[in-house]
Amino acid sequence: MKFGRYIIDPETRGAEELPYHKDGAPGVRRVFLEKKLLEEASVYLIIRTVKNVSPEQPEYIDTHEHNVDSVYIFMGDGDGLKGLKAEVNIEDEKFIVASPKTVFIPKQKKHSYRLVEGSGHFFHIVLEGDYKNSLIE
Repeated sequence: MKFGRYIIDPETRGAEELPYHKDGAPGVRRVFLEKKLLEEASVYLIIRTVKNVSPEQPEYIDTHEHNVDSVYIFMGDGDGLKGLKAEVNIEDEKFIVASPKTVFIPKQKKHSYRLVEGSGHFFHIVLEGDYKNSLIE
């Protein structure tokens, strides 16, 4: 098979493997694409699936920045993809986002997020296949 290696099974991993990420994030994190899974990947993609997140959810990501653009996608598991809320910080602004939403994070902008309510899926796409290489430290 010439292209069989492009069909990739996601890996379930904790986010604490990444700089600026702590243990204690809600739900299950699945890495769908990165250089570790496919050497020539130019995109990092994870999907976090959560159930019944509460507003008391502690923070689990420290503010950080990338040298490439990234994207957050919030999809609830309710009708019309509703049902998931998050707090998103970009530079000195804080937003409460209710799904369905896409949040574009321009390169070199400090940011973080925290899921704060509901159930659904959170997608994070970084336009660099190696997450650690995308970070500005």
